[in-house]
Amino acid sequence: MIEFVKIFSLLINENVNEAIATQQQKKIYFVLGNESADLDSIISSIAYAYLSQQLISSDELKSSATSFSSIYLPIIQIPKSDFSLRPECSYVFSESKFSESDISQLLFLDDILPHLDKLSSNYDVNLILVDHNKLISPWSEKFNDKIDTILDHHQDEGLYLNIKSRQIESVGSATSLVVLHFKDDWVKKTFQDDSKLSKLLLAPILIDTVLLDVSKGRTSNKDKEAVQFLLDILNIPKSDQEFFTSNYYKAIQSAKLNISHLSNIDLLRKDYKEWNLNNFKIGISSIPWFIDGWIQREDKNIDKLIDSFKYFKNERKLDIFIIMLTYSHKDKGFQREFIFFSNKDKFIYGEFLQQLEIKLSLKPLFSNMDHVRFYQQQESAYSRKQIYPIIKDLFQQYPINKI
Repeated sequence: MIEFVKIFSLLINENVNEAIATQQQKKIYFVLGNESADLDSIISSIAYAYLSQQLISSDELKSSATSFSSIYLPIIQIPKSDFSLRPECSYVFSESKFSESDISQLLFLDDILPHLDKLSSNYDVNLILVDHNKLISPWSEKFNDKIDTILDHHQDEGLYLNIKSRQIESVGSATSLVVLHFKDDWVKKTFQDDSKLSKLLLAPILIDTVLLDVSKGRTSNKDKEAVQFLLDILNIPKSDQEFFTSNYYKAIQSAKLNISHLSNIDLLRKDYKEWNLNNFKIGISSIPWFIDGWIQREDKNIDKLIDSFKYFKNERKLDIFIIMLTYSHKDKGFQREFIFFSNKDKFIYGEFLQQLEIKLSLKPLFSNMDHVRFYQQQESAYSRKQIYPIIKDLFQQYPINKI
């Protein structure tokens, strides 16, 4: 792996006068995944930065890293301490033969933020967004006019329409778009560690498409094309490809489900995103577990569980907090559950919630309190990526009123 941390360290310690003298020539591209920092965001941002850097001219490659006219640095948008909450990431890096030394070269949000003003002053800083198409804080305060490229598979927010490159497509995984973006150049040029990188890239595509299962409504032809390209690089014989991908998928899922040791707050922040809609702050956590098992862990005391939800919601000053759970039932297969938590006695959300229940086929699991509702989500094809635009539309149609 490229020594991203080492390059970053050299940049922030470079002589200021030298940096200013060359800033017109030198561009820094921060490649940002989204704030949930799941497999898709982490790996697509690393791969985009790595492959971009590998495609610079051969003359530049002979020079030291900081002498490149363009430097690409992937930023994982969580604190470094939160990386341990993602056991599936650690497993995939290890399985792809990336060492602890390689992983130590990953850059996180808390590595970058203290130096952002200095870098912006000394260099021409630009942003590349993968797996999202709307900047969030802290980037949105200063960098809305610095976006160079977007490569994403979420609902198009209709922003940054005049940037250099803007590709937003309904595919299963943003990583698929990254693979196909570099495919032609990859074929022409052998990259260092391309087998390691291919196995790394394969992981989020298999996970996000549920092993390319078309019936789940997430798999596109581009996802299939990307997977086949990566399998070819890995030299997996056609006869063994189904067996290989199935075993890899199951192993990643097993690692992802290794969460029983995490506290309630860690579970809630492990895979979390938030938005502001009509001055309402909405957060959604995704968790690979089931409600009954979670309650059992809390000594069968549902109030203890709700207290954790309340603490998390208050810490982030949320108006609405949604928790989406996924698990595999031994008889029923893939299942989803859904928790809706609002500010008690502060909002009237009647028709909004009724329509949300209809859209997602939400079936109450047991007697619900007014401000906390537990459901089975019978429309299992709807992940967080699909639910956010539904909520956004419902906000427009059925406004929530403050009391």
